[in-house]
Amino acid sequence: MDPDAQIAVAMNRVLDAERAAQTSIAECAAQGEELVKRARQRARSILERAHARIIALHAKAARAPEEPAAARDQAAGPVQRIGAAARPESPVRFEMAIAKLTDALLATGLEEM
Repeated sequence: MDPDAQIAVAMNRVLDAERAAQTSIAECAAQGEELVKRARQRARSILERAHARIIALHAKAARAPEEPAAARDQAAGPVQRIGAAARPESPVRFEMAIAKLTDALLATGLEEM
């Protein structure tokens, strides 16, 4: 084979390799775009769920003052009720709540001894 033909064959191999590389690069770019698209969709979905949860929590919090105090105390349990009693409107009520709590704790402590 003459040198010009060898050069032409070599150049064709280089061009073929370049086309194959460009095809591979285009495929990788398409896969990357698809990954980014899916990641954005997941992020949007997470954001929408979080937003819905926030709205539900705000709605629940807005309804909470409308609940009767007895229902809240019953749902809260004994520890919460004692804590609620410790938030009085007057210092006298506060002192009464502290005394009641102290008596309850001392009674429990004596029973365990």
